[in-house]
Amino acid sequence: MRFIYLSLLFFPSIMFSQSQLLNGIELNGPKGFVKSGDLMWSKGNSNIIVQSIGFTQSIDDFQNNCRRGSRSSQFVETDLIEINGKNYPYCIQKGDNGSMVLQTMVYRDNYTYLIFLSDNSSSLDETMEQLGYMLGYMVVRVEQF
Repeated sequence: MRFIYLSLLFFPSIMFSQSQLLNGIELNGPKGFVKSGDLMWSKGNSNIIVQSIGFTQSIDDFQNNCRRGSRSSQFVETDLIEINGKNYPYCIQKGDNGSMVLQTMVYRDNYTYLIFLSDNSSSLDETMEQLGYMLGYMVVRVEQF
């Protein structure tokens, strides 16, 4: 009976926890984002997904994959962006549903972390501002936490 009471005490914190551990890194979405799946956070028309792969992907491979687009997105641009003195490759694609998708990758402890961000705000300026905010937040999360 004591086990049932203890599990009821911990269940809400597990159920509503916004953070997730990935290879020892505590990840979560920015303020206002809600965990919407495994390593996924959402807020309105904005979404964040993080994946890790156990090898180092080259920037050239990342950018070449970006240029291919996908079944439901078209390539827009790829380049490097400096965040806290480091260069990160990024890729922007436009989804068939009107969403802009921004991807980047971060190397840490022999893993490549792929960060996928999407937004479908009412204007392109708002969309790009939101994507930039999410990008900066998630890169710092993966790098430092």
